Amino acid sequence: MKVGLFVTLEWETAGDDGSHIPHMLEQVKTARDSGFSSLWLPQHFVSGPKMRQLSTSPILGLLAGIAPGMTLGTGVLLLPMLNPVLLAEEAATIDHLTGGNFILGVGLGYRDAEFQAMGVERKSRVPRFREYIEVMRRLWTEERVTFHGKYLHLDDIGLSLRPKNIPIWIGSAVDDGVKRAAEIGDAWISAGAMSRDDLQRWWTIFHAARIARGKSLDYPRQVARECFCGPDMKTAIALAAGPLSAKYARYAGNGWGAFDPSSADAFAGFARDRFVVGDEAFVRDELQRYRDEQGATEFRFRMSWPGVSQDDVLASIRRVGRIAAGL
Repeated sequence: MKVGLFVTLEWETAGDDGSHIPHMLEQVKTARDSGFSSLWLPQHFVSGPKMRQLSTSPILGLLAGIAPGMTLGTGVLLLPMLNPVLLAEEAATIDHLTGGNFILGVGLGYRDAEFQAMGVERKSRVPRFREYIEVMRRLWTEERVTFHGKYLHLDDIGLSLRPKNIPIWIGSAVDDGVKRAAEIGDAWISAGAMSRDDLQRWWTIFHAARIARGKSLDYPRQVARECFCGPDMKTAIALAAGPLSAKYARYAGNGWGAFDPSSADAFAGFARDRFVVGDEAFVRDELQRYRDEQGATEFRFRMSWPGVSQDDVLASIRRVGRIAAGL
């Protein structure tokens, strides 16, 4: 069973002791040594002042050097807010640095503050998304490109470096977006807090849309989850509940997700069928359940959040590595 680590790039300003970057690198090396096959990076902008976040592209280059042989992916870049020619150039470089083991995961974005800060109208995000993907694919495969669209006007340009091969995976949590992923993407990226029922429904929609459009059905089924594997159930829940609740309360405040922090059993109710938090036996059973019931071929686990100690994070990564090696 393939397992990937979702690399945490953010931390709380109030707890900034200068340790985030060395801790992040130690987590990556531990995942590498524990048999994880991939590393995944998020993207957000203007997260301050309460939160700090590293920029994605420089970290991709850094990780390519310390995790040779591992697949690097983005989950996801906010494509409508980016310059697609610059992204095509950077992606080609990362693809070469990883020996052709780079996956470009992209999504629409949803935070109003990010669209405003990047000078992009939110209502234009879908047509921009389609246009940008078309242009990047042409730039990667054609020597010279001329393109006159609604948002891009290119005359006879060629990339500085063309990639070996870059699959485009598309993230979405709405029906139309999942159908769009089936139409123009190579795979669909799920989010870490989708219920099990929603996850199954969207996999069904994706698969049916691929069939309807005559697309290849040879695609990975990656399941994204918040994951913490503790020495026992009680300890695992005690360590993860507070940090995860705080994180999803922030998401809800930004207009994403249905987490209600005022509920008496907020974490237990929300985590059920969404997170993988428990001891080794529980985590093993959950991975097998996703594999057997939903056809999961790989997992993407976020395993570190503000408020969980580095020692506990590293121990959790090692436990998950042992579990995955036995499946």
